[in-house]
Amino acid sequence: MGLGGRLDATNVITPVVSVITPIDFDHENFLGHSLTEIAGEKAGILKPGTPVVSAPQLPEAQEVLRARAAELHCPLIETAQAFRIDEETKVEGGCFRAQVTELDSATKFLLTPQLPARFQLQNALNAVAAARLLQQKQFRISNANIEAGIAEARWPGRLEKLQSRPDIYLDGAHNPSAARELADFLKENFAGRRIILIYGAMRDKAVDEVTGLLFPQAAEVIFTQPNNQRSISAAQLAQMAAHHAARSTTIANAEQALNHALANAAPDDAIFITGSLYLVGQLRHSRKQLLSKAPAP
Repeated sequence: MGLGGRLDATNVITPVVSVITPIDFDHENFLGHSLTEIAGEKAGILKPGTPVVSAPQLPEAQEVLRARAAELHCPLIETAQAFRIDEETKVEGGCFRAQVTELDSATKFLLTPQLPARFQLQNALNAVAAARLLQQKQFRISNANIEAGIAEARWPGRLEKLQSRPDIYLDGAHNPSAARELADFLKENFAGRRIILIYGAMRDKAVDEVTGLLFPQAAEVIFTQPNNQRSISAAQLAQMAAHHAARSTTIANAEQALNHALANAAPDDAIFITGSLYLVGQLRHSRKQLLSKAPAP
């Protein structure tokens, strides 16, 4: 299962370097119902003596990671302490570029991720830190390679724009941390525009918290469900979360939900498909198939 941490299918390997992104509530039925418990599970990927890179963490999670790293004698690189952002600029499409300095060596990097939202700079710093550790282990990676890799990285389904007029974005914001990032992106880049959210979720997700963050940003919410046995029915989702929405509609079939949104969207509106990676994957596939068959203008 893709849980991340001790129970993840990838944890059978011994890595050259471990990387931990921001820890938040997710998969609580498996990982625990407190940040301390969840961080303990995430720290299950640490192996004795293997370096670990960590993004900035909430205090409870940070304490657990530091203790586990010390116990296993893992060199711990916390990117918030390892790098300084000297200059940050917002560019087209809601992306950010930054000039950063690695504090130990005074080495500078120009990071130009093509992935929207400010949090991608932190993801980029995690990648830089991991690559720098690989350099120390004699991997043939130059600093120019690192910058190029950041610039060329693509992430389908994470603030991925499918089309314009109306804009359609895919974002698998399935937990509170990702929902906060999406909500910030909407506030910063879509203020004053009408937003339609198409929302579906799995049964093990923090639906009330996620929808409480996202739905106030939308003029309309369409409840739907992906083709997955673990999905919550659209009707049940509406019962759970419609109180967070200014206006909502329930359409169980995901493709029909998207068609409804398109039929009711003006060219300047924006449609965001979110809440479940399964929903994002399903509609990404069906929409791209439809667009590929459309006649040329």
